Amino acid sequence: MTNRKIDAMLFDFDGTLADTSFDMVNCLNILLENHKKGKVELDIAKNYISKGAAGLIDFSCPKISSSDRSKLITEYLEIYKENMFIRTHLFKGIPEVIDTLVSKNYKWGIVTNKPSYLVLPIIEMLNFSHTPNCIVAGDTLNVKKPNPEPLIYASKKISCDPSFCAYVGDDLRDVTAANAAKMFSVAAAYGFIGDTKQIKKWKSDYIIDCPLDLKKLIN
Repeated sequence: MTNRKIDAMLFDFDGTLADTSFDMVNCLNILLENHKKGKVELDIAKNYISKGAAGLIDFSCPKISSSDRSKLITEYLEIYKENMFIRTHLFKGIPEVIDTLVSKNYKWGIVTNKPSYLVLPIIEMLNFSHTPNCIVAGDTLNVKKPNPEPLIYASKKISCDPSFCAYVGDDLRDVTAANAAKMFSVAAAYGFIGDTKQIKKWKSDYIIDCPLDLKKLIN
């Protein structure tokens, strides 16, 4: 389904707009080394990034108490705050997609579960050629994806009915939120996904293998 009218495109951040995998897993390994635990491999650990710091801790330290888990998450976030922009970069094709959106008078924005104190500095350092029309972070509202409210809030910020918005993400929660918000849901198969065969079960409206595939949705 590619003939639906779209006036705006919203994006998840980690694994969709930006490849943050090296920095996030590097910080995890710093944490693990500090606690004399074995390091993890980037190619495996990055598949847990979409679940945030908690997902990375649960993957690397599965048999710990809830209190120790909370402490490690807090410690991880402190480490990440100091090492968030070493190798983080936009996925190849994203700048061209955004240029095309803007040239065709589409609005674009970011809806992420990442908290604002982390995602806003990274967005600034990525130095987008065109400023996003809206940014909804994980702490903008009191709910996060898969709740559709952050997406609906974003559509209001850009004055676009949700039915005319596309939302692109690399996790089931992204597609779930987009579908619940009545947006055109796009699954980014190039993102942080361990088993891409599972994507078809997400029931997205569209699947892309690389960012440039999004140009097919821009009239």
